[in-house]
Amino acid sequence: MPENRKFARTASLRLCGVVSPSLDSPCPARIINQSPDGLLLELDYQLPVEEVTIKVYLADEMRGTIDYEKNDYLTGIVRWCVQETGSWSGFFQAGIQLVSVAPRKDWR
Repeated sequence: MPENRKFARTASLRLCGVVSPSLDSPCPARIINQSPDGLLLELDYQLPVEEVTIKVYLADEMRGTIDYEKNDYLTGIVRWCVQETGSWSGFFQAGIQLVSVAPRKDWR
């Protein structure tokens, strides 16, 4: 079955953290693959599928730490979230559509 994607996906295992209005605290996660307009995340908690933006903070690649205080994060919307089939770990996978919050140049 052919995939109808605008962009190719690139494999990744980068650590990150998700901040969502639906969660009481930040949730550690891992980026499984990425494209210019989306992420596939693996995480311990299920994210609700709703039209609410989440923040994805990338971990420092050298130290593996996540700074939730900095203003450098990705913004996205959870499009789907399911528990991995046959997984003993109980991890969930979530498809995140990245959105831009920067003002458009043609609106200035």
